[in-house]
Amino acid sequence: MDYEEDIRKAAKRAKRGIDRTIESLRRGLVRREDDLSGVLKGSLDAELEGTIGALTWDCTIVNHGSGQAAQEKEFGADILIHVRFDTDELKYNKGVLVQAKRLEAGERMPSGPHQKLVEQCNDMLKHTPAAFVFVYSNTGMRCGSASAIAGSHNRDLNDQSAWTSYRFFLELFRCPIGDPNIVTPYPEDLRVKTTAKMRAMSHS
Repeated sequence: MDYEEDIRKAAKRAKRGIDRTIESLRRGLVRREDDLSGVLKGSLDAELEGTIGALTWDCTIVNHGSGQAAQEKEFGADILIHVRFDTDELKYNKGVLVQAKRLEAGERMPSGPHQKLVEQCNDMLKHTPAAFVFVYSNTGMRCGSASAIAGSHNRDLNDQSAWTSYRFFLELFRCPIGDPNIVTPYPEDLRVKTTAKMRAMSHS
């Protein structure tokens, strides 16, 4: 069975979760950058549950607590998104690492925080090339590769982030991006604050 249309629908649902997060940001319900990931995990959990076309989705969000913050400083990532696709026609099990930042469109990140972000990107890239930066603004979320951001002096993160949230999740669910080698039954080993586990199963 060709799941392309169902995958597109799931990516649209994930984008809707991102849009809900952005709306919370726009309305001033989220003020601290550290709170964005918490709102995002709740929005994705709400959107990616149940039947989408011929697939049944299950989304589990694991918050590893404040103790992970110190470890994240070392490891570079604050979110692990783990996706498992389990059908007769297609099976995969993989993850991506994400660092989240807030920056409005057209703004340039201050040099100090930008240098820290570059270091965080390089830390993620030591473990996997499947590393990304989510850039939140009042107008939406953009996604850029950690390698591109780490290798550039351009401090306009929105300009550096080529993908929309829909495009990111579409490629993640289709399978072109993601690393099977960073999947672990013990998420705390990856030193991230939040793990989003998504599983798609055929029900037909």
